[in-house]
Amino acid sequence: MFDPWPDEPEEPNPESHLGDPERDLPRVPTPDVDEADVDPDILETFWRSVILANVALFGFSLGPMLVYFRGQWLWGAAAVALGAVAGLRVYHHYRAFERRHADDDAERNA
Repeated sequence: MFDPWPDEPEEPNPESHLGDPERDLPRVPTPDVDEADVDPDILETFWRSVILANVALFGFSLGPMLVYFRGQWLWGAAAVALGAVAGLRVYHHYRAFERRHADDDAERNA
């Protein structure tokens, strides 16, 4: 349907200098750790902190957008408050975990 213009230059490939990533990149061994090998207290604290940190980030980012773009002060303030509470819970979980494991280390070293 469309014939190329005869004087059109050949377009350069911007990725030609990168090479083949499957062949050229270094291989990194994958760790062989089973979830059952991890201390359940560490695993629980980690996943609880991850979920709460995501809720905190969501609240802290959604709240100001609701206020600025839609003028919804009540919902925006509620989202920021939810984010603040979730962030404080992450901090409290981390500090409690740190205290428990510091006590365990002190008992082992004594």
